[in-house]
Amino acid sequence: MKKYLSILLLCAMLLGLLSACGSPAQTPAEPETPAASGDDLTGLVDQLYAIKAPKFPLMTVEIDLSDADAVSYYTGLSDASALSGAVVSESMMGSQAYSLVLSRVNDPAKAEETARAILDGVNPAKWICVQADDLDAAVSGDLVLFVMIGSQFDLPAADLIGAFKTLCGGTLDKELSK
Repeated sequence: MKKYLSILLLCAMLLGLLSACGSPAQTPAEPETPAASGDDLTGLVDQLYAIKAPKFPLMTVEIDLSDADAVSYYTGLSDASALSGAVVSESMMGSQAYSLVLSRVNDPAKAEETARAILDGVNPAKWICVQADDLDAAVSGDLVLFVMIGSQFDLPAADLIGAFKTLCGGTLDKELSK
């Protein structure tokens, strides 16, 4: 009986392996830019990290826009009225001076203003025992990317802005730094 069960399980595993060997999925001829796509913000951060990412474990979570303290802590904004959504990606371990915030604004005409408000309002020493000293932001359509990182890491904020630029088809509406 055990012999038949083993053979049955082996056959099931082989079928599973063979079913994964299909033809690759077709990719669209021209990828959409993030501003035009329906991708969620977390998915866009994942795509950005596929291009360039820090070398430490990261966690990306949605920012609760109804929580004024969370909005202020992650974005430096006094309220979330300009935003329709936002996610933050930070280190999963210890006090690492790293934060990436990707926001979608309600009014693309105010995206640059929102990016500047984030750069001016965010606390680069929010982790208490470490501080970010490299702060950059970028705007593409209704998306605002903000990055702050400590210079002790081998990844300047400009490299992440460059990855965002690649994700946005090679152009950005505005790049800002502090």
